[in-house]
Amino acid sequence: MSSACQLVRSKIDHTRHGTPSHFLSRRGLSVWIDLDRLDEADAQSALFSVDSFNLLSFRQADYGPNFRSKGAITPLADHARALARDILPDVEMASVHLLTFPRILGVAFNPVSVYVLRTADGESRVVIYEVRNTFGDMHSYVGEVRGDEAVLSAQKIFHVSPFFAVEGDYRLRMQVDPADDLVRVLMRYSVDGTARLTATLRGTRETLNNSSVVRSIVATRQWPLRPLVSIHVEAVRLWMKRVPFHSRPQPPQAWSQAHHAGSGPLGTGPEGRQEG
Repeated sequence: MSSACQLVRSKIDHTRHGTPSHFLSRRGLSVWIDLDRLDEADAQSALFSVDSFNLLSFRQADYGPNFRSKGAITPLADHARALARDILPDVEMASVHLLTFPRILGVAFNPVSVYVLRTADGESRVVIYEVRNTFGDMHSYVGEVRGDEAVLSAQKIFHVSPFFAVEGDYRLRMQVDPADDLVRVLMRYSVDGTARLTATLRGTRETLNNSSVVRSIVATRQWPLRPLVSIHVEAVRLWMKRVPFHSRPQPPQAWSQAHHAGSGPLGTGPEGRQEG
């Protein structure tokens, strides 16, 4: 059995297509955590904690129904399974993992976190993309994947970047093979069939312990709020390129359904449409 929590050192690229084009590349540090084994994850390293302060930490209060809530904490494994039951009511999910940025010295910002739920035979069945913007809004795209064809399609209904309107569609792909250490996440945003943005994360998993925490922070040059600072720096650069600005609309409901999009590098098949 693998450890309850692993570190993922990655390279994150964002490519804005069209005119003006724009490219951003940076290093990333994420955790791949088993949400059913949080007590084990908490005990893996003196430099990492679950639901308390440390050099690196993971807090359930940052996610799902707990985000900006003053009520009792809902276990994230329960939250993810509840979303899965809404689209697959007769399928039992045996495991729930989450790929996300950890808090660093108590501070973090997570533009996107990805839950992967598997059945007892190990097959990935449901993926949840929990997306957040800098205005403090959150929305989840939830979809079923089939076998190795882990591509989802979803209508964009959530305002993320002020430099894109709320229109078009996403193609989403998450690859985490239990047999190797590779992690890949791909998001392509298109409008009327024309690609506007491609974002990728390519990383390698390793066991979280004292040594790997220190090595990874140094290797990736992480500091508190690095993703948020990076987003605002790039926003200034886009503003200087005179990219049109779109005001924030009213946030949508908490989640919408994504759809299986077939095989191929980004999937081929019908575009997803919002349900519910």
